[in-house]
Amino acid sequence: MCMKRSTRILILLVIDVVFFFVELIVGYAVGSLALVADSFHMLNDVLSLIVAFYAIRLTSQQRIDSKYSYGWHRAEILAALVNGVFLLALCFSIFLEAIERFFSTPEISQPVLVVVVGSLGLASNLVGLFLFHEHSHAHPHTKSTSPAHTPVVRSRSESASESSMFGLPAATRQYMVQSLAEVARADAPGGADERTALLGPGHAEEGAPPQKSGGHGHGHGSMNMHALVLHVFGDALGNVGVIATGLVIWLTHWSWKYYFDPMISLVITVIIFSSALPLVRSTSSILLQGVPATVSLDEVRSAILDVDGVLSLHELHVWQLSESKIVASVHVMASRKHDFMPVAADIRRVLHERGIHSSTIQPEYHQRSATPGDISETDSNSNSCLILCPPDQTCAADNACCPPPPPAEV
Repeated sequence: MCMKRSTRILILLVIDVVFFFVELIVGYAVGSLALVADSFHMLNDVLSLIVAFYAIRLTSQQRIDSKYSYGWHRAEILAALVNGVFLLALCFSIFLEAIERFFSTPEISQPVLVVVVGSLGLASNLVGLFLFHEHSHAHPHTKSTSPAHTPVVRSRSESASESSMFGLPAATRQYMVQSLAEVARADAPGGADERTALLGPGHAEEGAPPQKSGGHGHGHGSMNMHALVLHVFGDALGNVGVIATGLVIWLTHWSWKYYFDPMISLVITVIIFSSALPLVRSTSSILLQGVPATVSLDEVRSAILDVDGVLSLHELHVWQLSESKIVASVHVMASRKHDFMPVAADIRRVLHERGIHSSTIQPEYHQRSATPGDISETDSNSNSCLILCPPDQTCAADNACCPPPPPAEV
């Protein structure tokens, strides 16, 4: 069965929407809080798939909106944050209701229906696993053409996928968005640009980390598959809990059997919470322009300073535009004895080796200096800019790229 990624996502979306409403309606009808909690767990999958499917529409558009110069990279991040906050609120609501049911245990009618719905939900998760497991083995075993001496660097998307394993909805979201990125790259027309020229041979593919010569491009897919399996396992735990609740209430005569429902509800709530909290933290970090966890700013600074022709640097910023795209900007005081294009290529190579493939490098030249020994300590201050706002303009110093140092304490 050969289907496009968008078709697989749409099929899984339809299945999840159907079972969300089935679990929600049946849960309230029979009075099972565990079934209601699992329906909200399914709702998270629905929201993730809607975002991923809508991203296909956005990435397939060739027209660029002038209002959004970066495109729609942040749309998925913003939606993920809203999704995570919504899930945390649901966790709090289900937690309070579960605690209340420990003191007043309502009788659950038709436990057989709870077992049937829980079993069908488990089957739907297995169908989803089958859809994307088949896709994961459809990747060709392409050989890398990168030079053998090129260092192997893990891309942000791989690291994000691995870290997302601890947040189950984030794992599926990362897998979906990564598939969409592959679709966009496959449909993009070939050809070199100025960024490709700066990197030189062997670094032509933006967003793809260097790989060992002769290696297979399969480790990336297997890592995504691992995240997806963990996600399905987390969903299956909720389904198994629902089935166990129905069986205990249906087949036993224990006096405490109705406490099993709020107890399983708390377990499902913990699963949702452990997924939503890392999702909120990671998306908040991206929106706050935080330095990615996979990048050491001090290491990047030191590596750029080691480039021949770089005297000093300031205004070094590294942030994430999305889960898989890292951006950097830096002001470099360059030596007049060096042509800046080779220096910029070396700086780009330093950034590329650390998973940063989109960067802006601003060169600055001191009027008197050519080597580090020719400039004073004040002139080489890493926080000083040589390109400032025009002197005839009134500019707020705090809004400039190089704000003034704080006043000295008396």
